[in-house]
Amino acid sequence: MFEWWHWIVLGLCLVMSELVVPAFFVIWFGIGALLVGVSLLVMPMLGMAVQLMVWGGLSTLLVMFWFRYPKLISVG
Repeated sequence: MFEWWHWIVLGLCLVMSELVVPAFFVIWFGIGALLVGVSLLVMPMLGMAVQLMVWGGLSTLLVMFWFRYPKLISVG
């Protein structure tokens, strides 16, 4: 079972891997992992299946938001 810091490390690795992958796509999976890590600090008894579902759901929502509303986020 993953602990909260496993998700934080995974999230940071995915966010940093965005420097290598210039598609600006991996960052959303990293942010999703970071949010799961924070949620495990609040609710430490989440099962592995729930953690993976939350990560997948958050990542999907973030990617959908990014492709749906890119003008809201763009700077300049």
